[in-house]
Amino acid sequence: MKGKLPKAGRGDATRWSADLKLLNDPLEYIREDRMHMRSVCEAIEDLSRCPETETGVILRLRHFLEHELGLFIQDEDGDLRELLLIHCMLEDEIEPTLVWLAAEHEVFGDLYPRLAPALNRMRDCKRAASEGRPRLWPISPTASAVSSVENAIVLPIARARLTEADIAHLPSAMIRCRVVGMQM
Repeated sequence: MKGKLPKAGRGDATRWSADLKLLNDPLEYIREDRMHMRSVCEAIEDLSRCPETETGVILRLRHFLEHELGLFIQDEDGDLRELLLIHCMLEDEIEPTLVWLAAEHEVFGDLYPRLAPALNRMRDCKRAASEGRPRLWPISPTASAVSSVENAIVLPIARARLTEADIAHLPSAMIRCRVVGMQM
């Protein structure tokens, strides 16, 4: 585990976040960000089993949990959700999917307060997570399921139902969230 996080699936946990250049295609940005989230969750699980810790890895994970996770959730639960509810047809059955995703996003939103103390102890003590914490770490299956639903259901429906104007609006909403977050 020396010096970098493992690469998981198609996402890359070694990066700090999805490439902001992809905001030109906001749905592709969201897809890439989901893959990044999945890889971060797998890296958190890997870290919990690792016999030694690497400060750089912990700092990247803390940065994701502290600064990127909320944006990850807002990108989908904000304007994209509203646009989907406006434009989708009844046969798309998107509302129950969006309700389920919002509930899963709440679980992800609870990650930082639950994981930050353990990550801090690991950083400060230069040791692995204690064996008594396994229930805290198994988030990868949830991240994988959420990512699969988002990438296989939500994003294709968004591509089919949203107008060009809707898609053109999304980057400004996503950037606005990031600017507001930087001002806090």
